This record gives sequence, C-alpha cells and structure tokens, in this order.
Amino acid sequence: MGRWQLAHELASLRGDRPRDHIAKAIDVAPSSITRWEDPSGAIPRRRDLQALLDFFGVAGEDARRFMDLREQARESGWWQRYGIKGGYGTYIGLESAARKIQRYDAVHIPGLFQAEEYQRALMAGSMPEAGKEEIESRVQVRMERQRVWAENRPQTWAIIDEAAIHRVVGGVEVMRKQLEHVVSLMEEPHVTVQLLPYEVGAHAAMETGPFTVLDVGRAQCRSRGATQERAVPGRPSRGGRTRSRAR
Repeated sequence: MGRWQLAHELASLRGDRPRDHIAKAIDVAPSSITRWEDPSGAIPRRRDLQALLDFFGVAGEDARRFMDLREQARESGWWQRYGIKGGYGTYIGLESAARKIQRYDAVHIPGLFQAEEYQRALMAGSMPEAGKEEIESRVQVRMERQRVWAENRPQTWAIIDEAAIHRVVGGVEVMRKQLEHVVSLMEEPHVTVQLLPYEVGAHAAMETGPFTVLDVGRAQCRSRGATQERAVPGRPSRGGRTRSRAR
C-alpha cells in the first residue's frame, strides 16, 4: 500500500511538468523519475526524495508524510515470501489495505469467497500446464488473502453472474460446498452478495469483464479482471486512480 501511494503522490506532485527538467534540477536520470512514479518500479533514495521535495517546495508536515510513505514502501508484505512482486503484489497490498471492496465476476466465484477445494479445481482446470506445487502455492496465497480480508472486515459488495453458479467446478459435491460457503459469508454484516440473473440480458459489464474497485481511503483503485487472479497495474493517473488486470 505504501509503495503504491508513494508512486501516486509523486506522480500527482509532478503533474504535467516535464521529467527531463525536474531530473536535471535534482541531478538524476529522467528514467529514475519514471520508476519512482511506477508502483512496481523503484523507491527513491532518501536524499533523492528530499531533493525532489525541495524542488517542489514541499516542507514541514507534508515532507514528513512523504518520508513516512517511503519507509512504508520499503516494508515487505506477506506475499513476498511466496515470490510475488510487481503488479500482483501491488494488488494484494491494496486489497489488504482497502476499507471497501466491490467486485463483479462473470464466470467463477470471486477469489475472496472461494472454498479451498473449489480453488484447486478451478486452477487445475484453467491452468492445465501448472504442476501440483504451483497450484498449492497459489491456493496458499489465496487462503492468506482471505485470512487478511476476514481479519480486516472491509465492506465487501460482490455481484456474481448467474453463469458462475451454474458452472460446476470440481464436481457436484465441490460446487455444493462452494455455494454453501458463499451463503455462510452472506450472514456477515460487512458482506453483500447479489446475483446477476440471465434475464437481465445485455449489461455494461459485458464490455469490461470481471473487475474490482478498491477504496483505500485517499484514492480508489480500479482493476479489470482476467483469469488467474493476477494484477498488472497501470501507472497512477492524475485523478488518483489506477487501472489493472486482476482476478
């Protein structure tokens, strides 16, 4: 979360001013500024960040906040012990820090709601080239995401297409347990689940596919979904939002 927010704040601070001009003023390469503004890029050295803040006239409490964000960005997340970095790591960090999660899924149950057996069956079917070890590692990551989500209890609103509950993943028994699991989660006060029935016909999400909106307080993060629950965030936009692909 700290790394994403630092990148976003630095991009917003620069605005439309040319990187080359700023880089020359603080004696760094323009590519360094590009990497600092990328959530999966580099974290600026303390002296470089201070030089950048001095250039923009940022001082006092605001400057301390930037330095605090830099320290947060350097902290390791639990997902890194699984070798996850880059876009997916950024997504997990944002999800872990979110106070509100909105999710739409068209073909399967949302990852945070998936029972363990359903996860294995889904991954085995959608990633036939993956070995047992890789699948188990992915299951462990998803179960840890669920644990963090259950502890943090962010307001969660999921819309699931009717096709997802009719698609029998892993056999009838696995699917029965999965649907029972979703029903049990619906009893939680912070969870809202809605079913999008076939009768609705064409709808806006048919053009976008699965997506997630994460409310992390200072800004919202939107991610567009694909398979394998991976995230490849784009660069933070000036409006405080970033787009990514995630499952």
